[in-house]
Amino acid sequence: MLPRILLVLALLAATGLILRSEWIAAEVARAHPPKGTFLDVPGGRLHYRERAPIGDNRGTVVLVHGASSNHADLLATLGPELSRYRLIALDRPGHGWSDRPNGSAMADPGRQAAVLMQALDRIAPEGFVLVAHSLAGALATRIALDRPDRLRGLVLLGGVTHPWPGGIAWYHHIAVLPVIGPLFTRLVALPVANIQLDAGAKSVFAPRDATPGYVETAEIRLLLRPATFRANSEDIAATHAFVTAQAPRYRDLKVPVIAITGDSDSIVSPTIHSATIARQAPQGRFVVLPSVGHMPHHAAPEIVVQAIDELAAPRSGLASL
Repeated sequence: MLPRILLVLALLAATGLILRSEWIAAEVARAHPPKGTFLDVPGGRLHYRERAPIGDNRGTVVLVHGASSNHADLLATLGPELSRYRLIALDRPGHGWSDRPNGSAMADPGRQAAVLMQALDRIAPEGFVLVAHSLAGALATRIALDRPDRLRGLVLLGGVTHPWPGGIAWYHHIAVLPVIGPLFTRLVALPVANIQLDAGAKSVFAPRDATPGYVETAEIRLLLRPATFRANSEDIAATHAFVTAQAPRYRDLKVPVIAITGDSDSIVSPTIHSATIARQAPQGRFVVLPSVGHMPHHAAPEIVVQAIDELAAPRSGLASL
């Protein structure tokens, strides 16, 4: 009798956790509804926000966010600094309010690069400066390699570009498993992530303090939806093999690359990624910020804007930052 009671109690507890996760997801969606425009692409829609330039138009800048994030992070901190540019901030497939065309296959950064360029060829046919944070470095460098004619230059912010030792966090491996993954996400990952969200934000800003109101302003809680959490884990799990195959091509990059990173970044190694691609790219430059972690666009937005200004300027070169 006792084992049956325990089983019933366990099932009730699991059901409660699943319902709690679904309630959190619904509350997050209500708190952060889509604020931008939807664009149809094969298999779904992409969500993006656009801001027109104020005054003289210096050109177009496209912002692409990293893991555990969405378009609002880069837009919130760089948007005010880039008022004289046409600014486009995209939700990567499966993140923010963008659909996940082709499901798990879209975890491949090359596929994401292709889908984003399908959208950008329609909404921004002019040349643009591409700014990519963290995990988006993998797809941004693919765009620079395959579509150099479309870019004025590439700015990487703590960008992932090369294979790294140590693998990925254990829970990402579980989250992507069939059957077990969705259960684990709802029963364990999302309830824990909901509790640890502020602590996680602090870790990416360390050793500096997190930007006040960051979680709310950057709409980070949108991660707390089962499909988004799974997409995030799939992206992280797929990136190592992708950059391993892509890294030998960086010497063929035809666009200027400015890799900006914090010297205290414990999430994406400055030496493995930023310093290396800046050295390999024929028109590469490495910019390291002292006592800065994984959020250089928050710690020193003026340095990021200066890099963008150089790349957007006519006949821009890589003047010393």
